[in-house]
Amino acid sequence: NELRLFVATGMLGGFTTFSAFSLDFAVLFERGAIFPAFGYAFASVAGSMIAIFLGLWLARSFA
Repeated sequence: NELRLFVATGMLGGFTTFSAFSLDFAVLFERGAIFPAFGYAFASVAGSMIAIFLGLWLARSFA
């Protein structure tokens, strides 16, 4: 039952999130908004990396 929960929420949830990100990028790119598309991709990846390291720092400071 725990494996099913992991697959349903973890893996499939992550897949749909990445699919939405990819679709947003593709739509911008196909509409000719090349710089906004790459800006969106860069901001999304950089923002997530900043959030990851901030979360790690906060977790370690309270542990």
